[in-house]
Amino acid sequence: MKKKEQKTVKAKVLTPEEENAQLEKSLDTINLDEIEKNELPFDKDVENERKNIFVTYRKARTRNNILMIVTVVIFIASMILLVNENTKSWGPIVGGVAIGVTILGLLVHYILTKNLFPNTTKKYIRFFLTQSDAFVFSYKSMTNKKLYMEKRYAIGDVLADRCYKDVIDTASRNIVEFSFKGKNVQCGELALYSQGAKKRTKNVMFVGKYLSFSNDLHFEDRYIINIKGSTETDKPNDIEDLEVLSEQNRFVIYGKKGANFAKDLGKDFVNNLKSIECHNALLNMNIVLWAGHTSVYMSYDDSIVAIPFDKEINIGSYNQLKKNINDVCEICLG
Repeated sequence: MKKKEQKTVKAKVLTPEEENAQLEKSLDTINLDEIEKNELPFDKDVENERKNIFVTYRKARTRNNILMIVTVVIFIASMILLVNENTKSWGPIVGGVAIGVTILGLLVHYILTKNLFPNTTKKYIRFFLTQSDAFVFSYKSMTNKKLYMEKRYAIGDVLADRCYKDVIDTASRNIVEFSFKGKNVQCGELALYSQGAKKRTKNVMFVGKYLSFSNDLHFEDRYIINIKGSTETDKPNDIEDLEVLSEQNRFVIYGKKGANFAKDLGKDFVNNLKSIECHNALLNMNIVLWAGHTSVYMSYDDSIVAIPFDKEINIGSYNQLKKNINDVCEICLG
């Protein structure tokens, strides 16, 4: 008996452009270049949507309160009919039917409304992230801007930077990829956690914006540049093999013993970084430099890292965020 000949199917080799196209189809991707701008600042549009959230919530709460009162009244009346001697002939029937109809009505109400508020909230979050990113990355030098709603940072990517150690968990969202003067940049929101005092608790090590891109530097090991704010927070802790090479005010350079950072990084580059100040919403900045790779950890307060639900958006903080990201890109990639 002859064996059937097996056909060999060659896998198609995809170009980088085709791989990106497949990625965009598989992930929830928003092209920020196509977001239309109107004459109002984006915070006005966000505030309108935020108010709609609370209108929806108030209506739902009022409806639920009325439904609860009606249900209690029906149950009390039904119980009276069930135990009243004067209604023995028809009371149990009417009371039982009333209770059954009420329970059925509650079940139908739950099915129809259980996703109403969560879906409204998700829609608002998507709208906010889209509008805020379209604003933050609106410099003309930033092109090909894509917001990946489902993309996440892997813990291995963060550990490879060697800025923070003892990281046991990460959380990330809102990852944007764009070109800055022809060079690829990735920026997203990131939180890092270490083990808390108790078994199931976690401590926040870093929360803010995370940028990563390639560089053309050539040197051994790594440098970490820490720019501190008035309150020291989110400092790098994976520095046991490094030492302080330079410290001026709140500007610190860590590197291997004997490393010549002025030669490896360039005096202009270091001096330009010193122009960045950590104040207001920006709490701290760590720049990790390896030969070929740069990562920037920018710690921000709640006016940036929290979605505005219970209070209005702080447009001043977003103006600062917009400038901070552009300044970093300009200094590192300009």
